Amino acid sequence: MRVAVVGAAPHQDLHRLISEWATLFGAGLGYDRLFRFVARPGTETPSLRVECDICLSWEFIDDATLDVDLHPAAWWQGADDFESRQVAALDVVWSLERMRKPGSPHERLLDSVDTIAVAGDRTVRFTLHYPDPDLLLKLASPYAVIMAPDALDRANLQTGRVIGAGPWLFTRGGTGQVTLTARDDYFRDGEPVANSVQFLPVADLITGVGLLGLDRADMAQVSEQQWAEMDHELYGSVVIERQGRGVLFGANATRAPLRDRAVRQSIFRAIDPQLAIAESFGVGWVGLGMPLLEPAWSLDQSNLAQAFVGPLAGIRATLTLTIGNFGQKYVSHGEELAAQLRDAGFIIATEVVSRGTYLERVWQQRDYDLFVGPMPPTDTPNAFALAMLHRGGTANVTGAGSDELDVLIDAFAVELNPAKRTILAEQLQTVALDGAWMFMVAGLSERWAFNDRVVDPPRAFPQGSGDWWKYTGVAKRL
Repeated sequence: MRVAVVGAAPHQDLHRLISEWATLFGAGLGYDRLFRFVARPGTETPSLRVECDICLSWEFIDDATLDVDLHPAAWWQGADDFESRQVAALDVVWSLERMRKPGSPHERLLDSVDTIAVAGDRTVRFTLHYPDPDLLLKLASPYAVIMAPDALDRANLQTGRVIGAGPWLFTRGGTGQVTLTARDDYFRDGEPVANSVQFLPVADLITGVGLLGLDRADMAQVSEQQWAEMDHELYGSVVIERQGRGVLFGANATRAPLRDRAVRQSIFRAIDPQLAIAESFGVGWVGLGMPLLEPAWSLDQSNLAQAFVGPLAGIRATLTLTIGNFGQKYVSHGEELAAQLRDAGFIIATEVVSRGTYLERVWQQRDYDLFVGPMPPTDTPNAFALAMLHRGGTANVTGAGSDELDVLIDAFAVELNPAKRTILAEQLQTVALDGAWMFMVAGLSERWAFNDRVVDPPRAFPQGSGDWWKYTGVAKRL
């Protein structure tokens, strides 16, 4: 399978970089983690559900102790100077300690973990500072890869070979092309489905579509305009909704008149988010913005719609909408929202600011009335709720929060019972939307077009992981 992809990764050391290119199309696919995201055909989305990758089973011994048993059939790939061997508990400890070393970009990924230790021949024990229901999601992070320390002697992790325990053999050519070759001795039957996957770096979406049209690629990301112009009898497409990524709309509740919830609610009710998406990005989703573990966490359409319907209460405030300029589509989206607010009677001025100014004004200084722009990628439910909605949150840029919401978030953040946490997830989303502080006005969505060779294309990239590629097949025609 040949996939045209835009961009490249700066290097290959997953513990030392932040790059979705590396995790979706690069070296991250050459490694395994303790856990992976459920990504089989037929998986309902949204989903952040996990299952074992190189583990066999896991158990919470108590609220602050997790034991993970390694699969006995998990073996490292061999190399000329590295003889394949069984994955050991010490490999896991060494890798995760390296990942969370102070100064690493991922050191906070396991901030709930006190110690990681070998607890038996095939067991790794995590002792926690406090209960963390998102811990398995963090261990499934595409950056939490497990390496063989004895395979890295004198190796340059940034540019050298990749030796993992997963289903793919990874190679990178001089032009940046990545080739994944199915491993014959991988221990999980039927994985991967394709014999090989080639990721072909291209300069832009136009070039990718060109390769697709010339039958030099089987799959490529396309814009909505490109998709409208393609022959839908020759090509299919799938829209991948990216949880924890997208455009937020927020109101500064520390300023008059936005301290008044009725004013904020009137602003929300003046917005038609789907129309704004249609007029700018063309595709996207609407919600609170919190990453959702499974479909049961999703608000039903009636609950979600309540935030955008109802009387405007005759409020006519004068406000400035700060628009982060991350490209013309972002500016057009912001201007459409401003037009909707003006149509409802609000007096709205707009200021389009650079990326740096947007980061400084909104996310650092909280100096705005209303804002619309990207939020920092947020991969776990707790990271969103605790940081952005709790009154003590480090990324609470809107002044969000109430006694009721804080109590819900505090309970949600430590609840290990899945059924109880599902109820809390719905409650806190409902209360947060009713407070009208912020919402995901245009969740990031990507359309990928493919030819008739592609079978079961990816449906999600949870946390920027490429777990779906191992289940995507191809017909033999070339």
